[in-house]
Amino acid sequence: MGIRSFIKRKVSEKLSNTDTSPRAPNTRQPPKPPATPLPNEPDSEGFVAVLRESELGDGAGRTVAVNGQAIAVFNANGQYYAIDDACSHEDAPLGEGAVSGTTVACPYHDWIFDFTNGDCISFPDRPVGCFSAKSAEGFVWVGERTRHGTDDRGGEHADGLTTSEHAS
Repeated sequence: MGIRSFIKRKVSEKLSNTDTSPRAPNTRQPPKPPATPLPNEPDSEGFVAVLRESELGDGAGRTVAVNGQAIAVFNANGQYYAIDDACSHEDAPLGEGAVSGTTVACPYHDWIFDFTNGDCISFPDRPVGCFSAKSAEGFVWVGERTRHGTDDRGGEHADGLTTSEHAS
């Protein structure tokens, strides 16, 4: 299985809240108390709870589903941000990318995005969309879209990969 197929499968599992990864039974640790369930309904401002604050450490990102749409959520020093999960190059899941400060590197070809505003650092004409995000009551919440990104896809690689299409 190629990396792209693997990533697509993982994103699909996250969106459907299933995980097919085999896990060995853990008999050494006592069971954890049940976690507080996510609120089922939007709050009074229309924000949807997507995960517990404890599930997203500082400097981390994660893909979540909001009304069937994949959104990448990031934590930078306790401030939460949400952007479209699909990279504007080849739709890679940005929630799986490497985070540095307030930027994320696309896991496919290293395009860099500022997740505070959706700007693409690598190719400025290729931003991704943004959503409002907040933390309250121990949960991370995602609200309405605040910026639309580009619908364009394809383009140069930023990881040094050369394909026959881009070869000199």
